[in-house]
Amino acid sequence: MRKFCKRTSALALAALLAASASGCSSGTGSQTTATPDTTAQTEISNEESKTEESKDTGEPVTIRLVHYMGEQAKRDALDAMLAAFSEAHPEIKVDVEVVASSSYIATYKNYIAAGEAPDIMFGKPQTMQEFVDGGYFMDLKDEACMANVLPMLVDECTVNGGVYGFPIDAQVKATFYNKKMFQEAGVEVPATKGELFKVCDTFMDQGVYPFVHPYNFIHGVFHELDSFFTSMAAATGNENVWMDSQNGVKDLSGNPAVVEAMEMFSKFASYKDAGDTAVDQTQGIQNFAAGQRPMYMNGGWLMGDVIAASPDGEFGMFPTPWSDNPEENKLWIGIDDVFVVSQQTEHRDEVMTLLNFFANEESSKTWMSTAKLMTSNITVPTDDADAFIKEIKSYIDNDMIVSKSLVPDYTSEYSTAFRTKLQEFVTLDDSQRDVTKLLKDIDDEIASIRQ
Repeated sequence: MRKFCKRTSALALAALLAASASGCSSGTGSQTTATPDTTAQTEISNEESKTEESKDTGEPVTIRLVHYMGEQAKRDALDAMLAAFSEAHPEIKVDVEVVASSSYIATYKNYIAAGEAPDIMFGKPQTMQEFVDGGYFMDLKDEACMANVLPMLVDECTVNGGVYGFPIDAQVKATFYNKKMFQEAGVEVPATKGELFKVCDTFMDQGVYPFVHPYNFIHGVFHELDSFFTSMAAATGNENVWMDSQNGVKDLSGNPAVVEAMEMFSKFASYKDAGDTAVDQTQGIQNFAAGQRPMYMNGGWLMGDVIAASPDGEFGMFPTPWSDNPEENKLWIGIDDVFVVSQQTEHRDEVMTLLNFFANEESSKTWMSTAKLMTSNITVPTDDADAFIKEIKSYIDNDMIVSKSLVPDYTSEYSTAFRTKLQEFVTLDDSQRDVTKLLKDIDDEIASIRQ
């Protein structure tokens, strides 16, 4: 039987809901790590030893983990890690629950309101600041699991000086491509915006739509934009563009960089057919793996399922170019799979034992080999990782990356409203897509939520 925490304060919950209604700004902090903490694994081992000593105290303690991972490769990786954890710690049972990615914030609010907050949740702290402000997430800044996390990922989990999530991987957003289809079409990997559109037009001339467009998936639409806009925003001094919009500091309308980005976003949408409005993330992955389209602007999380569906396929990636200066087109690096801990958990020691286990080298290698994602642990070598992961590492080593933490997204209902407007926009016919109208509609919608 599940044991749920009942200590949720009605006053704190009211504050949470009020914060959600009025909107909060995202703060970004800074945590620097000059060198990897070589004592981290010792600290983790000591923490695990403490739990080992409690194995004979009685029935296993059950902790509840809720996530919204939709990709099967990720779920398989989590299952493998939990199986290893169960063998090492039979005194701790982990009850896993999957919720919909489209409604996880509302689901968490319902659980908290009912006094059933999970011990561990899944999400991005800066887009869930109302939970932090309401006192529902635990600060993990000084926990052993954070010791060797890539610093830019720690920054993206930082809100008001506290670190409210443990990221298990270093994620990328980019354009993923089918190497065989590129070779057959006689095109090279584009390094500039102009080259990218020439590649698109070459495929169209050959009767092949260039992009997988998951336009029936609200987050997939946003990923297309974000695969290049974060780099663009950082290079043009627009790091706070989404937060300024949310907080009423400055509208999107009239911002030259935003206008240019949306025009490019609209051009991507012109390379679609009518069926794309029915394609969701799962179907998009299947279509890409099957070689129906040569490119997919999305996150690295899709590659585990792509490779599983097409183990003999050859796939690569490149930063989605927004500029005709190759040096400005940098690879998006940020968080994706992040575990947050409920401040109300009654099983803090067991929760931290689990997260410390996830942070060790063996778990990191399991995640890389199964989920096909690069670990967040900077001390773990990638020598035996897939070529795809080594490619990500090369961008990091050559400093051709941009940290997502520099360009925080809209939060909560602001994020949903923004993505909904983007989804409505891309499904319009070419003659109906008006960037000026889109930006005014977004400004009006954001203002209505802020009121």
